[in-house]
Amino acid sequence: VRGALTVTPIRFGTKNDAPRLVEVDAEMGILEVPLRHAEPEGGRIKVRFVRFSRAETASGPNHPIVYLAGGPGGSGVWSAAGDRFPLFDSLRQVADVIAYDQRGTWGTEPYLVCPDSWDYPLDRPGELETLRQSKRAFLESCFAHWSESTDLSAFNTVESAADLEALRVALGAEKLTLWGISYGTHLGLAYLRAYPERVDKAILHGIEGPADTYKLPERVDLVFRRVADAIASDPDASAAIPDFLGSYRELLERLERQPVTVEVEHPETGETVSIVVGAEDLRRAAYGLLGEREDIEELVQRAAPILAGDLTGLGLAAVGGRRGNRESAMALSMDCASGVSPERRALIEAQAPASLLGNRSASLWASCDDWPVEDLGEDFRSPVESNVPVLFISGSLDVKTPPENAEEVLPGFPNGRHLVILGAAHDDDLLLSPGVREAMLDFLAGRVPPERIDLGPLEFELP
Repeated sequence: VRGALTVTPIRFGTKNDAPRLVEVDAEMGILEVPLRHAEPEGGRIKVRFVRFSRAETASGPNHPIVYLAGGPGGSGVWSAAGDRFPLFDSLRQVADVIAYDQRGTWGTEPYLVCPDSWDYPLDRPGELETLRQSKRAFLESCFAHWSESTDLSAFNTVESAADLEALRVALGAEKLTLWGISYGTHLGLAYLRAYPERVDKAILHGIEGPADTYKLPERVDLVFRRVADAIASDPDASAAIPDFLGSYRELLERLERQPVTVEVEHPETGETVSIVVGAEDLRRAAYGLLGEREDIEELVQRAAPILAGDLTGLGLAAVGGRRGNRESAMALSMDCASGVSPERRALIEAQAPASLLGNRSASLWASCDDWPVEDLGEDFRSPVESNVPVLFISGSLDVKTPPENAEEVLPGFPNGRHLVILGAAHDDDLLLSPGVREAMLDFLAGRVPPERIDLGPLEFELP
């Protein structure tokens, strides 16, 4: 026990779905921190971490490498227990490695999960106003539920960055090395802004800059067009869908004019149900097929029958997206607090009508209208500047955090480098693709990592 920190020796084991089952010695830490760091005598909450000690052969300063999960709402401990464990383990060559659970996530107190769920009517096509109406009572109920015991406005990225600083102090570490993915990069950049002298290096995968919580439709479309180009350049894939973008636009326009009713087997009940699908359902389904490289490689197989007129697959995708289970109040609070400037919101609204995938942030800001947390403001969303060495890693096919996000952040980092993984999308692609581990270790050792890793052409599964 050190102050508000309790550390317990544990045997840490990987999950059953990990590539191999492993058990190692580690430490579980529970750190009590202020709910609001400006009010240290006020409410308290608990965050959690697992620390893997650095290898005996490691040399040089031990600046703990702290993994910041994405989401927001992801668990660092859960990530370490899965297929990413070998990467966590290899970084022990450099320093202690800490799998960190941010405030409000699984493993912390409180764990902010909404107690109820919401349902979207099956007899209406996907549309923003119906979604807003479907979720409003649920959001109000969830907000009221948690507001009885805590201040949801305190679950924001600035307070979470202060938790990291409290962790550094509790560990007695001179500096931290930040390692984050997706939303974890958003948090990492906030820590870099607030505590620049306390960061040794940072590796950030899939950049969500301070102003990137709400996605720009043109950047999303740019990645979608890259996938379309890959289909067009593959003889077999282009034979299956001769004009992918043209067919997609044609179906999109048809569903805009007239939504269609299809019958599908409900994935939960097994019953045959009728569902009305429209243009927004098609946009949402297409976006959902761009998650990781393996998803994109299934796109032709799954899209071909839909673009040929059989909308069963689209109906199944829509049914799966019309019920909200175990929504994270932490994620809503974090994203709504990070917010969007009036200028960016206007830009999104201007780009959306001509966009192939539409406004992928529309659902978020509809939810935020009914989630009244404090906005962190324009200073929070302004560019970050730092002399800390940072390795930014992007995937050329990442529709959620495209390479353009990193290029926009990079000018503020004179010691920053940008590695683009050609052919990578989001999530595990950014961490586990061949060559990434070596690039990370090179960077941490002071060597120059590559600027490109090429995964080669996509190998599309055919219908």
